[in-house]
Amino acid sequence: MMTNNIDARFDYRTLDAETRKRRVQMGKKIKTLATELDALLADGWEKKQALLRLEETMMWANAAIAREGK
Repeated sequence: MMTNNIDARFDYRTLDAETRKRRVQMGKKIKTLATELDALLADGWEKKQALLRLEETMMWANAAIAREGK
């Protein structure tokens, strides 16, 4: 694996104000959906999986925003 790829994947990124704003906006939208799913779905394994995948979605979206231009 090339060093620059490792750097891009694992280095800490200081986020500017605009990037932080975008991450907060995205997080609020995903949280709204999570709240709606929590209310609509019956408790059980499937609901847990749906919320877990939504959490993963937020994690990957945060990474995508943080890694822009890297």
